[in-house]
Amino acid sequence: LATFGFGSLLFLRPTTATTVAVAEPSLADRETARALMDAGDKKRDGGDWKGALKDYEAADALMKVPTTGLEVARAQIQLGMLLEARETLGRVTRIPAKPGEPVPFTQARKAADTLNNELAPRIPSIQVNVINPEATQAVTITIDGDTIPSAAATVPRKVNPGTHTVVVKNGSVEKKQEVSVAERENKIVPMDMKERPPGTEPEKKEEPEPKPEGAGPGKILMFGGFGLAVVGIGVGSVTGLMSLSKTNELKDICPDGRCPADKQGEIDSAKSLGNISTIAFIAGGVGVGVGVLGLVMSSGDNKEKATARSEKRIEPIVGLSYLGLKGAF
Repeated sequence: LATFGFGSLLFLRPTTATTVAVAEPSLADRETARALMDAGDKKRDGGDWKGALKDYEAADALMKVPTTGLEVARAQIQLGMLLEARETLGRVTRIPAKPGEPVPFTQARKAADTLNNELAPRIPSIQVNVINPEATQAVTITIDGDTIPSAAATVPRKVNPGTHTVVVKNGSVEKKQEVSVAERENKIVPMDMKERPPGTEPEKKEEPEPKPEGAGPGKILMFGGFGLAVVGIGVGSVTGLMSLSKTNELKDICPDGRCPADKQGEIDSAKSLGNISTIAFIAGGVGVGVGVLGLVMSSGDNKEKATARSEKRIEPIVGLSYLGLKGAF
């Protein structure tokens, strides 16, 4: 908290001839400053550092004493204004001590000196590294609009934490870059002046993205047809063998084609299996035809693919109870 030891102090300034008394703050100044410091403390406690800084600066403008200056510096540090805080702290430490001054003034001056020393290494810097400049053209570097003298252009420049704008000009070439730095960071910013100036880059032609390779009609017919063929021939083979087995059994039981009445169910079952086998083989045959048609269509979908795969040969193999493919891959 800000504590004032406002006594009956005279601010004296020696001159070559006489000593002129500088009027001390009036009672109105003192009371206004106290109210401003109290308001600043409330805003600070509520997290409103910008509002607190405004009140502290107003009080310090009236009093110009170590206690008010110290509070200004503390608010500046909280707001990331490290450069400004260093300036304020230096001013506070240079306020001359007066005989019999209030103890809070002495304590504030010492606190400001300690805080000033602690703050120095926290201030970050930006170092611009100009690459490939045109030797015959002058190089101008600005940071946040401030032109850097050539003698100090390439050394680390102290800045507040945050984002800064670096601009380098070399003849007709101008480069701009946004740079963010944190406390204690020394960031080196390379700026290559050989790159093309803004607006002179050649336009890049957008190449159409290759369409994903999907399954065309030929492939659908090929896989669907051969799949049907496998199922049809498989089912036809199994049911055909079952029908044949039952028929052979019935031949032994039914000499001369005459079967007992209780075997009629087995006769019907054998016939049904035979019909299913026939239908399945027909479906399998259709599937083979469709698959071969799809294979032919698939090979003609893309001539480039056909050329690249000219060494690949695929042939269907169809048997009584199996279906497959053979070829060279």
